[in-house]
Amino acid sequence: MVIDIKFRDFIKLHPLFPVVFLFSAAVSATSFYLRQYTIAYIEIGLGVLLSVIIIVAERRNFHDLKKTVSIINSNIVSSGDDRISSIPLPFIVCTARGGVIWYNKLFEAEVIGENELTPGQIKSFVPYEKIRKGLADGSFDMGYGGKRYTVYVSDIPGGENEEYILCFIDDTYYKDTEDKYRESRPAVMIASVDAMDEVSSGLSQNNFSALLGGVERLIISWFTEYKCILRKIGDGRFFVIAEYKIYRKMKEDNFGLLDSVREFKLEDVPSGLTVSVGIATGGDLAPCEAAARKSLDMAKGRGGDQVVINENGEYEFFGGVAAGVESRNQVQSRIVAGSVEELMRHSSGVFIMGHKNSDLDSVGSAIGLSEAVTHLGVDVKIVIDEKNTMASPLVDYYRKKRREDIFITPGKALALLNEDTLVIITDVMRPGFADSSELAEKAEKKVVIDHHRMSVDYISDSLIFYHEPNSSSASEMVTELIRYMPSKPTVSQEAAEALLAGIYLDTKNFTLKTGVRTFEAAAYLREKGADTITVRKLFAATAQENALISRIVNSAEIRGNYAFAKLDGNVPNARLAAAKSADSLLNIENVDASFVIFPSGNNDVSVSARSYGRINVQLIMEKLGGGGHQTMAAAQLKNTTTDNAARLLEEAVAAAEKRNTVRQNKKED
Repeated sequence: MVIDIKFRDFIKLHPLFPVVFLFSAAVSATSFYLRQYTIAYIEIGLGVLLSVIIIVAERRNFHDLKKTVSIINSNIVSSGDDRISSIPLPFIVCTARGGVIWYNKLFEAEVIGENELTPGQIKSFVPYEKIRKGLADGSFDMGYGGKRYTVYVSDIPGGENEEYILCFIDDTYYKDTEDKYRESRPAVMIASVDAMDEVSSGLSQNNFSALLGGVERLIISWFTEYKCILRKIGDGRFFVIAEYKIYRKMKEDNFGLLDSVREFKLEDVPSGLTVSVGIATGGDLAPCEAAARKSLDMAKGRGGDQVVINENGEYEFFGGVAAGVESRNQVQSRIVAGSVEELMRHSSGVFIMGHKNSDLDSVGSAIGLSEAVTHLGVDVKIVIDEKNTMASPLVDYYRKKRREDIFITPGKALALLNEDTLVIITDVMRPGFADSSELAEKAEKKVVIDHHRMSVDYISDSLIFYHEPNSSSASEMVTELIRYMPSKPTVSQEAAEALLAGIYLDTKNFTLKTGVRTFEAAAYLREKGADTITVRKLFAATAQENALISRIVNSAEIRGNYAFAKLDGNVPNARLAAAKSADSLLNIENVDASFVIFPSGNNDVSVSARSYGRINVQLIMEKLGGGGHQTMAAAQLKNTTTDNAARLLEEAVAAAEKRNTVRQNKKED
């Protein structure tokens, strides 16, 4: 293949050459006109010299081009002398800087058509970053002119510069077919009305039947609008199959079914019912159906009124606005109480453990359980990291009044652990958040007692998983278990006060998440001698702590219905002060949610979040890797700064606010 360069091609490659030449001629003519002959001759000489330099450089570049094409030609096996031209595929040769060296006729005919790809345009046609990534992967996908291509990339060995061959394969038909296949694949959904037993207990059979019938018609109508296959599989329960593109449209619409059911009224009376939906996509139908059931269990475990999506093992959550309905049915508590007692009896020892940076609810529930174990004559220890606890006053109080040897460090607990040791984990369900994650993972016999909303990475291998997301606190749950244990264990005054302190903490003095069962538990603890004055003293703060709380609150920024505060520098008791500051910020007018950011050691930063329920802070904290309750949540960010944590928090809040805005706009439409 012979390659030559014509003058017109030279001008295309160097459009500034005639401009420079004409400018030089004009300047020289001007000098002659002004009788500056010496200067004019110098200018002519410089112009000629510049032209010679450009021509010589271009001849050298053209020599490199011929060498590059020769290398390409010698590395491609084909019949005939002109090997490159005979390749039956569109391809182009370009440089890393965006220069177009050469392309064949097929590329011109099938890819760019009547468009002319001039030097430099390759950057916009195929970005350099895409070429480099394609070089590492072997190929990349791109679209151009309404077609879809797989582009195979190869660098040219032995070239003077960084040069590439891009070979274009038109697979528009196959990619479109693949997309149609993916879009038509089934998504399995299971919808279930929440809290039917609780709502029905306050209505007559006829009224509840009318109420449930109205909600069911609403659910059927909503799914029918999206052209789904729907079958009723029980009272308030539906099995749904939809194409993937339909599921994606539901997702884009933020699952308006949740709002419709939540706002449903019968004769202008709110129903109090909500709906939960478990969705799974990917894989065969049978695994999808099992995953959808698991997603529905997750939605129920997070308080209901939400959609949980399991897409190829990745979970996503929508909704969770309703506060949830307290269950008046205590049958589950009675069953769990008997089962837990049996496990205690048949264990060589019991370790009770709460969450990292334990609080009054975590430690209080552990103290209550420890007395139930002691009543059975089984050795028991409370595992706690006393260097990082927010419940030091309670630990000191119980140690002084009752048992000095009840508390043990995580390290000692690990050394004493054996296959017959029962580990009870309270007020937490995620192994990584337990006071000793290693103990939570190594224990063979585990019981989990928690009231937080279900998280994806919960302890799934426990013998008993007692979960009440609508309960006020772990202390309330433990109080019920003690009441219903067959052995009727005695509870000391100090243990009763510890449990009451836990309820006080998580209900904000019986303000949030307080139901009938909460007051029943508190009444039982008062019967056992719990002194409310003593409980209140466990919440007392030092003058330094109060000063720090005041400083944090005074530095807060109010943006809309949110309060943001940040604490820089390592400060003693920062975690406790941040939690109390977040509570105090809710007392500011029009503040619905508060966030306090503070350093938590080892280059980590933590966020304490609080709300009155209108804003679900749990969903916001989950975006940062944390979790908790709708009204009380937290997160810890590794290896970052308070400024970066503040930026990430603002992004998570903005995303939640955007979702709420979209939902509100759709509701108004």
